[in-house]
Amino acid sequence: MTDLKVENLRKGAEPVNNAAIINMIQTNIFEDIGCGPLCRVNPLTNRGKRFQLIKILCLTVIPILGVWGFTMYSLSDSVKSKTDIEVAKRSMTIVVMLGRLIHRLQRERDMSVLYLSDLGPGTKTFLLAEYIATDDALQRLSIWPGELKKSPREEFRSKANLMTYISQHRNSLNPLTVDLYVEINFYSSITKEFLEWLVENIKGSGFGSTWKTLVAYQKITRCKENIGVERAYGAMFYAYGGFPSWSDFEFYNEQIHDFKYNYKTAVFYSALVVPLHTEEVKAITSSGLNITSIMNSYRNEIQYHNPLKNYTSNERAKWFFDNMTEYLDSLLLIQEEVALTISEEVDIVLAQVLFKVVVYAALVVVVIGMCPIIMFSSEALASDIQKYTQTLVQRTTELNIEKHKADTLLFQMVPKSIAKKLRAQCLYTESDYYKSASILFADIFGFTQISMELSPSELVTFLHTLYVSMDERIENYDVYKVETVNDCYMVASGVPIRNGENHVPETATLALDLLHVVNHMTFPFSINRNVNIRIGIHTGACMAGVVGTVMLKYCLFGDSVYIASRMKSTGLPTKIHVSDMMFKSLMKCGKYKMKTRGNIQLSPTLKMTTYWLLDKNEFDSGNYDPSRESRDDGLPRKNSLNKGNQGIDSDLPALLLKSPANEWNEEEIFSKC
Repeated sequence: MTDLKVENLRKGAEPVNNAAIINMIQTNIFEDIGCGPLCRVNPLTNRGKRFQLIKILCLTVIPILGVWGFTMYSLSDSVKSKTDIEVAKRSMTIVVMLGRLIHRLQRERDMSVLYLSDLGPGTKTFLLAEYIATDDALQRLSIWPGELKKSPREEFRSKANLMTYISQHRNSLNPLTVDLYVEINFYSSITKEFLEWLVENIKGSGFGSTWKTLVAYQKITRCKENIGVERAYGAMFYAYGGFPSWSDFEFYNEQIHDFKYNYKTAVFYSALVVPLHTEEVKAITSSGLNITSIMNSYRNEIQYHNPLKNYTSNERAKWFFDNMTEYLDSLLLIQEEVALTISEEVDIVLAQVLFKVVVYAALVVVVIGMCPIIMFSSEALASDIQKYTQTLVQRTTELNIEKHKADTLLFQMVPKSIAKKLRAQCLYTESDYYKSASILFADIFGFTQISMELSPSELVTFLHTLYVSMDERIENYDVYKVETVNDCYMVASGVPIRNGENHVPETATLALDLLHVVNHMTFPFSINRNVNIRIGIHTGACMAGVVGTVMLKYCLFGDSVYIASRMKSTGLPTKIHVSDMMFKSLMKCGKYKMKTRGNIQLSPTLKMTTYWLLDKNEFDSGNYDPSRESRDDGLPRKNSLNKGNQGIDSDLPALLLKSPANEWNEEEIFSKC
């Protein structure tokens, strides 16, 4: 049973299919894009581990990097939006302060016109409060318009120059020498420059939904300028009884037209702007007068006045000035409300953007913090996969060895073909009939005496050494070892796989080979006894099948088995005893040298002429020398358990020493090809 050796079991075990294990473990994500074979690697290697790590990272880190990129983009966009909103907020603050400065300049202009037209007090005392308010509004302007720095007029290139310019004008104010139109144009030219800068500043500070409100704010500021000019010209109309020239009248009408256009536009851009031209404006005082209707009556009178009529009336001039002031104050309230709304909208949007910035920044920190964790986890997972693969390969290798052990043990009990049927059908009960097969029996001559002389362990070693050598020889032939019981050794050819007539020469050649091997064996202990085997061969029909369900056994049945057994038991040591049927079959094959033994009574009812198989021409069995095996006396060969014992065993029965076989002189029969 040499197959049970560890080296033979490992050699006979099927190699582990690493590719199948890899296919089972890893999922190739590159097969769909056509580069599966190029991207598939062995996870047992370091390169495979790195590749597995890359694939895991592709499934985890790449989406996270995408989230990180989106978050960074959103964060940068939010930061940019925050910066733009802060710039817009600063610009809006400047716009509001500029609007208040324009309002103070308009009010200072109107108060100055009132002073010069003899409609107000005779002193400039009431103007000082306006001067202080204008200077304070000018000081609050933190940023000087860049466009004004490049102005061709020297007085507008800095805040200090403008304050000096206005102060010089205030000091030179004289009702006797200053023309009202010159005074109006002086302040109007200043407000015009600021209005143009205000418009440009609004263009760059608008965002989202606030740009409409900013436009409405700019329109209201222009409306206040139009109303302020209308108030000054209307007061002069009643103070002088008319306009000095037709161009002044046209300029007055233009201011009314511009006011109506700008105000309607402001109403369109913001719902905060009350349509004053259609709704009534109540006086701020307790009089509760309808300012709108009063202003419309004054405007109609001025716009449709008779050039030949004198409209001089200081009383109407004062009334016109006061009512227009009420109207202008209403616009101021609307302007302040619009400015407050813009500031609130900017603060709300800024708070939302700040919240987004905080959220995106937190996400960026979380994503960045997750990347190392994921990479370490992925590396650990790749290592676990590699360890699992190594363990799987090792266990698969061990499983293959164990499977081969089981197969080897099963094949020792039943042939491979029968074992496959047993596996497929789970229970094999059929028996097969073989028309022609060769059966060989061999045993150790004098085994009983040998077993008495050897200890049990020595006996086991002796049998194991002997049968291992014999097993190694039968592997070279088309035969099946049926069983080994004690010293009895049974081999068959032609079963369970039919091989035509080849079973005859296969069995005969095996018998010669076994006899040669045993005659030249040495054993690891000494005993005063030769080791000789008897071999009997017969060919004929037989039945074969598996017996049992727990301890399976492949058995042969029929007369051929009995005759082969009798060939062995009636034979002589170191002789190959063949039946008449075997002799005839070998004669057909040729190449074999045989000798007639005589008629042997095999059983009370069976008598047969038998033969000795002596040699085979062209027999190749290592160092086999047929001349040493062809003694005609039938005595045992010189083969001892002790290599130094070259004599015939003295314990052989006298019957063998005087066997009739020693006296046979049958003619040798040669059959050659």
